[in-house]
Amino acid sequence: MSAVSSKTFKALRVHTVNGTPVVRFDCLSLSDLDEGEVVIRTAYSAVNYKDAMAAKGLGKNVRTERPCVTGVDLSGVVENSSDPRFKRGDSVIVTNYALGARHDGGYAEYARVPGDWIVPLPQGLTLKEAMILGSAGLTAALAFDRLEEGGLKPTQGAVVVTGSTGGVGSLAVDIFSSHGYRVAAVTGKSDAEPYLRAIGAAEIVSRKPMLESRKAINPPRWAGAVDNVGGDVLDMVASAMLPHGRVAVCGMAAGYKLSTSVLPFILRGVDFLGINVSRALAMPERLRIWQRLATDLKPPRLDSIIRRIPFDELPSTFDQLIGSAVMGRIVVEIGGERV
Repeated sequence: MSAVSSKTFKALRVHTVNGTPVVRFDCLSLSDLDEGEVVIRTAYSAVNYKDAMAAKGLGKNVRTERPCVTGVDLSGVVENSSDPRFKRGDSVIVTNYALGARHDGGYAEYARVPGDWIVPLPQGLTLKEAMILGSAGLTAALAFDRLEEGGLKPTQGAVVVTGSTGGVGSLAVDIFSSHGYRVAAVTGKSDAEPYLRAIGAAEIVSRKPMLESRKAINPPRWAGAVDNVGGDVLDMVASAMLPHGRVAVCGMAAGYKLSTSVLPFILRGVDFLGINVSRALAMPERLRIWQRLATDLKPPRLDSIIRRIPFDELPSTFDQLIGSAVMGRIVVEIGGERV
């Protein structure tokens, strides 16, 4: 074990006090962290909706029996390892699994994780770029991969992206538009058009009028879809797919219930593709998608999607994310390039 075993370092943890989540910075040592074969000096993390929910006590996103370092994404450099697959100085990425929920996560200057969760940083990505992508980029890329595998091509028609100003949505708009697709971006934000146009959207669809149409089947508009919202939005997307259209279902910010009819599936042969990048995504597939993110699926407009913040500003971003006041990805500089 290196000298870091005796050091103290800064971490953001969720404490449960009288049943209420309290987020605060703590001074920790490695002995305070959950077990794992690999110790990583954290360079960057990111802010996901799941992180904000954990910090605000929404849903069941973080353990409550003792404090947990949150942050479901991290990139950094291996400090020491008892796993022969990784050595000191290796640049690595960790996303999802139980990270930041049931296992201490990325909002700390050091993390200790199981070797089975680690992805070597692919050539073609920096540690910062890996966190502009993070879980959101992995989700958007897997959606593209699944839709492409199902036969979707730009010549078949437009792709609609819901939740388009969020992390997954923004990266999906960038990836699909840069591969020749006409992208229709659905948003409820009146000021979002300049941002969405800048990252590749060809059409802006206002969410409110879209939801006012409560028909079981609507005029066909889209060949493909990436839905990050669920609920009524997904109902309306399904009702307006072209024959043999495909919908990559990625999120449920508006709810997990689906009340659409069977008409789009029977009359038009619409397919739903479930997208899950948590523990369910096997490591060989995870490695393959990360390799694509470093090469042919690397979004060309990352600089337009990122807002970088210092570690100290992290707690103030959770309310912004829950309140839908954020466009794109927030990357947290923890150790930064110094690692």
